[in-house]
Amino acid sequence: MPTSNLAGESTLHFTVDPNYSGKNLPGWFLMNTYLQRHLGRVMHFQPYDGFDACRAAVLANQYDLVYANPFDWVQYVQKLDFVPIAKPRNHFDEVYLCTSAAVPIQSVADLPTRIRVASAHPATLIHMVGLFLLDKADIDRARLEFVFTGSYQGVLKAILQGQADVGFLFDEVYAGASGLIRDRLHIIDRSDDAFAFHAFCIGPRLLPQQALLTQVLCQMDQEARGQVLLQDIGFSGFAPVTDDEVACLTMLADEYISGHEAIDLRATSSLAIDDSAFVVAREDPDSGTK
Repeated sequence: MPTSNLAGESTLHFTVDPNYSGKNLPGWFLMNTYLQRHLGRVMHFQPYDGFDACRAAVLANQYDLVYANPFDWVQYVQKLDFVPIAKPRNHFDEVYLCTSAAVPIQSVADLPTRIRVASAHPATLIHMVGLFLLDKADIDRARLEFVFTGSYQGVLKAILQGQADVGFLFDEVYAGASGLIRDRLHIIDRSDDAFAFHAFCIGPRLLPQQALLTQVLCQMDQEARGQVLLQDIGFSGFAPVTDDEVACLTMLADEYISGHEAIDLRATSSLAIDDSAFVVAREDPDSGTK
């Protein structure tokens, strides 16, 4: 495992949200090599299979550079003084509510009284926004029974195998699925908030090279090798993250997972509500939430 608080020009450590490393792992190893060459620093890339293990390692000060999902990087900013520096250009994280095309569910209104919901993880942005979409459709959370799959590929499998009535699917996973898979899915709702995004975040040891690394990432599409690498990892390019974007997403994340919404629902629901129906507040790495 990587060591923390290394001094001087020691090896840097880099990891990526498991959803991305799971899809394009060879490309991310090449990305590590690309960044090493441009920074003039030795960097070690370590992928993770699961969300919890990855986040726990970052929160244990084992990494200097992370490509993280939005609610994870909010934690890294708040707890570790990380700085988000670059995000995918012209792309935000959105959620699709998907059902199997083989079942007679054409809209949220067609969902059964007890709704089996497939979700990758109980405290990701995708789960939270999926719940919000159901809230907007006046679906009482007491009707929900969750199937947590550990990955978005698992969500696809649960939908297609009839293990869930609806799934919370990351839009990039849907877009990256084969035409055959997409033909077997039906989208009954989708978010269009355009506020949340994954981002490259740097820890304190990389702050002296913040400007250089931001420039390297945001100008990858301007050189031939960078263009090929962007295709390998599935992006058109990266853009700088602004202070206003960080402040906005931090505020929204804190408000959404503060727990106040759960209290309101308990007071107004006519049905008995299990704790699993709520978005939980962020906790420490050993809590099992993400």
